[in-house]
Amino acid sequence: MGAHDSEVHPEAAVAPGFLTTHAAQTFNRLADEALRADGLSLALVAPLMLLHWKGPMLQRDIVLHSAVRQPALVAVLGKLEHLQMIERVAVAADRRAAMIELTAAGKQAALRGGDILRSLNKIGLAGFSTEEIAQLVALLQRFSDNLTKSSGTKYQK
Repeated sequence: MGAHDSEVHPEAAVAPGFLTTHAAQTFNRLADEALRADGLSLALVAPLMLLHWKGPMLQRDIVLHSAVRQPALVAVLGKLEHLQMIERVAVAADRRAAMIELTAAGKQAALRGGDILRSLNKIGLAGFSTEEIAQLVALLQRFSDNLTKSSGTKYQK
């Protein structure tokens, strides 16, 4: 998609919200295609990578660190448990809680997912200088922070 693509509204072609959404959708589609060869998806790899990074966690803590809502995450964790990539370990102090831990297969999947995501980022950043990459990251973080801070704001008509 170029800035002068006749299929894209001229205002959208220069709107950061549209451009970041388009980039994210493209990235996610390519990630899912690459992960599918390993029987995975971006939705499955995200909690695996979080657990690989942070170590065993309670389900509620995974929700706090995730963009996925509780009901959807419960389904994802159920699938990961069925695939034997995670296991639930009872917490002695709270019979209702379970610690979620990676299995050996889950660790391998987390590493594979990380490799694929790093590779896609590298492809997306082809031709960017080190300074441009740092600037892009800083600008995207600021854009995201501004939107997060605006939660609950009334929007102009």
